[in-house]
Amino acid sequence: MSASPRRTLGLIFLTVFMDIVGFSVVIPLFPHLLDHYVTTEGSSGTLIGWMCSVAEAMGGDTVFKKTVLFGGLLSALYSLLQFVFSPIWGSLSDRMGRRKVLTFTLAGGALAYVLWIFAAHFWVVVMTRVICGILAGNIAVASAAAADVTEEKDRTKGMAVVGVAIGLGFVFGPVIGALGSHVQLSHGVPDGPFGLNPFSVPAMISAGLAALNFLLVQFLLPETLPPGRRATESRPSVFDLVKVRSASVRRASWANLIYQVAFTGMENTIVFLTFALFAYSPRDNAVLFLFNGAAMIVAQGLSRRLVARLGQRKVVMGAMACAAVAFALIATIPHVVAVPGDGSLPMFYAGLGLISFATGLVLPSVSSLVSLYSDQSEQGRNLGILRSAGALARVVGPVVAALAYFHFGTHLWVYAGGALLMLPALLVVRSLPEPSVAG
Repeated sequence: MSASPRRTLGLIFLTVFMDIVGFSVVIPLFPHLLDHYVTTEGSSGTLIGWMCSVAEAMGGDTVFKKTVLFGGLLSALYSLLQFVFSPIWGSLSDRMGRRKVLTFTLAGGALAYVLWIFAAHFWVVVMTRVICGILAGNIAVASAAAADVTEEKDRTKGMAVVGVAIGLGFVFGPVIGALGSHVQLSHGVPDGPFGLNPFSVPAMISAGLAALNFLLVQFLLPETLPPGRRATESRPSVFDLVKVRSASVRRASWANLIYQVAFTGMENTIVFLTFALFAYSPRDNAVLFLFNGAAMIVAQGLSRRLVARLGQRKVVMGAMACAAVAFALIATIPHVVAVPGDGSLPMFYAGLGLISFATGLVLPSVSSLVSLYSDQSEQGRNLGILRSAGALARVVGPVVAALAYFHFGTHLWVYAGGALLMLPALLVVRSLPEPSVAG
């Protein structure tokens, strides 16, 4: 690979990393956001008051349950908008070029984070998440840019660069958000919807990263899709997942959706399991997520070598089989408070490590498959469809897993369900052709 594509991949890595860090800064703040806006706005006649009333009507008679609903709704809203808009941004980048679309979405994200700095009322926070969700399809555009500058035989490497950037972003973003929230700017009771709030410093960090990212793309990232390779016509829609022209792209996207329903369900209920079984504190969970991220990054680093030996499809199938075993392993852990030496904690970490390792192999490999199944003029659209499928999974997975966890009062059915979901995912991947790769 020449120096220019290597440099471009490095810039794509920084772009995706800073984008994910800025987005994930808010994740550890969700419980505190609820408490702050309920206190300052009251519980009636406001958006936050209406949400609390809905939570109480659904049986959310404790602050903990309301917080779970609050965080789940904001996450689901973001993912739903990403599901709708990822194919749109990807298709636009096929027609207009990657850099132009990236600069627009990053500029819009920076403005949304500036709005968050001055979000004195809760509806302003919701508005910032709506804007960020609409613009979140830029990850699909960055993936398409990585595909543009890598040869077919190195496609997994390009997708792994994006995957590692996402993994590292989700490791560092929440840590930065938690630390930034300890720095408080002077703020009082707001007279209107705009003013400083206890989360203005984390919002400033996100805004600064987005602005820096915009400058990086605007002045350093070259255009990776020449005019001669661009699409001349594209009509993206939310239904692209079921009507995309390539059957292989469609099946790979459905396999990604099924897998990520299982993974995101686990990811969003894991703190309940660690609290119930191991009495984990927030600091303990921080270490857990670092372990989770490290396992994914190691796998993504190894994915290129494994693909070179086994092929894309076999790597995905092997990783999904590994995940099925890992889900089943965690499901067998008794739902009782663990005691030192009973083996529950080592079993849990072994299972979690295997799931994270499998995910680190699945995500870049499926992205590579979709890229290799696509013509040059359809990279953005088809990778956008893939990202859209993942976003839909992030709507379905957490909601279904949370309902199962709280209905049955045990993690058993969440993880047994994850193991069972690997079976249809494996069948779909087995039906995929192995892409022909030019040497």
